[in-house]
Amino acid sequence: MLKRFFRKKPSPSEKLESIVKKSVRKGTKNILTGDDSLSIEGKQKFIREEINKTARSVIKGAIDKPEILLDFVKSRGTVIVKSKYMSKILFFFGEKEGFITPMKGLKAFLFTIIINIASPIKLQKGFKTPAMFALSDKPVNIYTLAHQFHLWLSYINDLPGFEEKTLRTFKDFWKSENNINDMSYLSIDEIFSLKDIIARELEALNFVNELGRDFEGNQKGFKKLQEGKSVNL
Repeated sequence: MLKRFFRKKPSPSEKLESIVKKSVRKGTKNILTGDDSLSIEGKQKFIREEINKTARSVIKGAIDKPEILLDFVKSRGTVIVKSKYMSKILFFFGEKEGFITPMKGLKAFLFTIIINIASPIKLQKGFKTPAMFALSDKPVNIYTLAHQFHLWLSYINDLPGFEEKTLRTFKDFWKSENNINDMSYLSIDEIFSLKDIIARELEALNFVNELGRDFEGNQKGFKKLQEGKSVNL
C-alpha cells in the first residue's frame, strides 16, 4: 500500500510512451505494407522535419513576445479567441486552453453562443466551429504555447491523429483514473487509432524539451558574455 502511495507520478511523455509499448504488446501493426507504407512514412518524416524548422524559427523570435507567434497563427487563417473566462468555459466543454480542433453538433452550437457573449471575437453560430486557439486574456507562457503551436502545425499540415473519434478516445483515456498499464478496456482498433495522436503529442513534447535546453544554453551564454567570458556560438 505504501509503495503504491509513494509511487512517482508519470510525466506526460512517460504516459504516452506507455500507451505505445502497450499497443505493440497487444499486436497492433501498420496495415500498410511495401512501397505504400515507405512512401507515406517518407512524406510524413519530411513534413515533421519542416514543422520543427518552422516552429523553431517562429518561436525564436517570439521568446519575449508571444504575440508574434499568435500573429503567425492568424496569418494562416486560424482564429484566436480570448476571454478572461476562457479556462472556465473550456472546462465546461471538456477542453483546455490552447489549440482546439473543430467542434461539431450541439457542443459547437453552445460553445459559439457562450464565446460570443464572453469574448470580443465573434464566432459564426452553427453546429461546427473552426479550428482555433482559445486563450485566457492574459500573458501566456511561451513553452506552453510552443507545445500547442507545434500541434497546430501538425494539424494544418494534415499529419494524422486529429480525427474527431481519435481525439475523443485520447481525451477519455487521458482523463480516466485507470492505471496507465491497464488498457484492457480499450479495443485493438481503439489502441491503434491512438498511435498517430500519441506520435503528434510526443513530437510536440520533445520539441518543447529541446527548445527549453536551447534557451537555457543561450541564457547561460549571454551571461558569460556579460561577464567577459568566451562562449561557443
